[in-house]
Amino acid sequence: MKYIVNILIITFVLFASCNQTPKTEPQRAAFLEGAPNFRDLGGYDAADNKQTIWRKLFRSQNLAKLTNDDVTKLKEMGIKTVIDFRDDNEVQNEPSRLPEGVNIIRIPISAGNNNDSIAELRRLLMNGEADSLQIIAFMEYVNRNFAIDFAPQYRDFFQILLRPDAYPVVFHCAAGKDRTGFASAIILTALGVDWNTIMSDYLLTNTHYIRQGVISSAAQDARPSYLNAARNEVITKYGSLDNYLQQALGVGDAEKMQLKKHLLN
Repeated sequence: MKYIVNILIITFVLFASCNQTPKTEPQRAAFLEGAPNFRDLGGYDAADNKQTIWRKLFRSQNLAKLTNDDVTKLKEMGIKTVIDFRDDNEVQNEPSRLPEGVNIIRIPISAGNNNDSIAELRRLLMNGEADSLQIIAFMEYVNRNFAIDFAPQYRDFFQILLRPDAYPVVFHCAAGKDRTGFASAIILTALGVDWNTIMSDYLLTNTHYIRQGVISSAAQDARPSYLNAARNEVITKYGSLDNYLQQALGVGDAEKMQLKKHLLN
């Protein structure tokens, strides 16, 4: 009798497991009609056999063209904090549309403004007059510049992420590619996500971002050499990404532990 009961239990377990609905991951992108490069950073394998938590941290392009439905979605998602990396001119030209009550924190980052040759190249780029080699060199330069010259701004970025009451958080720039791409790379690094995954996340911009105007695709695309330029500059100056996090951004072991508490499960 005991033998028969055991067989029945095993049969039931096998039947139940075969009829379970396969687990599907939550939606990563395509949330917002007016900001198609708005993406969830959840679901990535990280430190200590954990994953980044869904629906707590988002990266995005600018939020100026959100529809009424988009604004409602952000409200329903409970977004509390939006970190805007755009400079004054960008914000003035395209002010964000957000639900009431969202805390908007500006951390302006704008590479090359004090360099005449880079400013001229930026002008050529915006007018569609720069060639592809010039554009690639420019994009690699600005990514190196973001990492080193704007370390204080990225330090401020981490100070916000260390606050448990800030979440859910959205951080963004204009296209959601370079300033935002580097920010995403360093927070995922702090959480123990490997570089190949970080690069794959960076390259998703090529799937979701809708190219604008006359600006060359070389400027609007996410290319591995752009993000790698920032990473290599950091390693050259600090020896490793971990050293950069600790020495330049104030994110040591204690801060990493706090971030993991907020963002991993």
